[in-house]
Amino acid sequence: MKFDFYLSEMSVSDLHGGGLTLQRIIGDGLKDISWFIHVNRFATDVPAADEFFNRTIDIPSFWERDTVRKTIGNSLSAKLAKKLPAIKKHAQRAAKIINEKFESEQVLSALICPQGANSLFTLEALKALRAVNYVTWVMDDHLIEFTDNQWRYPDGVEEVFAKHLQEANHVFVISPAMQHFYLDRFGVSSTVLFGSSDLLNGATTNAGNKGPLKIGYFGAVASWQLDALKIFADALKGTKDELHIYSTVQKLPDALNLKEVVFKGRIDPGEVLPAMRNYNAVLLPISFQEKIRNMSQFNIATKMGEYLASGVPILAVGPPYAAMIDYLHIKKAAFTATSANVKDIRTSVALLRDQYKVVEILNNAKKLVLNEVGTQPMRKKWLSVING
Repeated sequence: MKFDFYLSEMSVSDLHGGGLTLQRIIGDGLKDISWFIHVNRFATDVPAADEFFNRTIDIPSFWERDTVRKTIGNSLSAKLAKKLPAIKKHAQRAAKIINEKFESEQVLSALICPQGANSLFTLEALKALRAVNYVTWVMDDHLIEFTDNQWRYPDGVEEVFAKHLQEANHVFVISPAMQHFYLDRFGVSSTVLFGSSDLLNGATTNAGNKGPLKIGYFGAVASWQLDALKIFADALKGTKDELHIYSTVQKLPDALNLKEVVFKGRIDPGEVLPAMRNYNAVLLPISFQEKIRNMSQFNIATKMGEYLASGVPILAVGPPYAAMIDYLHIKKAAFTATSANVKDIRTSVALLRDQYKVVEILNNAKKLVLNEVGTQPMRKKWLSVING
């Protein structure tokens, strides 16, 4: 199945997990997409990879334009752009632009990766103009919030999202947790598909190290990771163990300025897996904050696939409801710490010195990559749906 266009808030970029996931799993299939259409500022700030540049159409809303942002400020601009009337008006404009790119009687096929309301309402506006057959792949559900001990969507959005999922030719989701939630909430069946990576061949980590441990973290230092990073770093205080952080940020937040934390800066994507081999473990931090629960509970990060493929044991720190904690625990492919308690985290760190347990974890991770979460198994799953 070929797609006439790709529609999302995010670009197919080398600079974030969603873009890397699309490139790794769809592969050459991306060459058959005529247009990559972005209806949010995010794709402007994190542009598509060079090979997609000539087929890219960025359609930020009025409130996201540079001239408007300079006049009223970025914060107010972002706030106004998220208002439902502004989203609907923007969707009408974006739909007309997309519609004019194709012959009037053509039935369009599309791949939608909705990150928010913009792509949902744009697609609905386009469907009012012509027929569109589409596959949707939900990598992040940024719309839902966990408040008053229940999941809620913004007013006027849940009905549109439900319609979007129910009318899709097929639904892909990023985790088993999201799959179960959408089935219960919307009655929609889906296929789990998340970020992959190929095994890194060669010698593995030094299992059962008795001396000080060096633990690496490779990824963003933002709201989804920061509190868990801080909790883990605090647990290292007074020990000789170290946490090394590789990230694109210019500097670490003050909360991470500890002698046990070493900031290594940015590293090229191709160097990430080899660099992991320098460590006794890699850290997978997942926020304990309720306001980030939509990410923690439903999302599987691209770096989890890279970690599993590295040949280095994973130490995952996060709440027990987190999708990655649950997945790795069931597969017995990582050490997990589901408490913010220092004693509990140090108990998990101590397991990295147990040679038998480390080898067991690494063997399970390798089997998982070969059979389920590697690029080839994930691509096979994608193709079985698209070509089925």
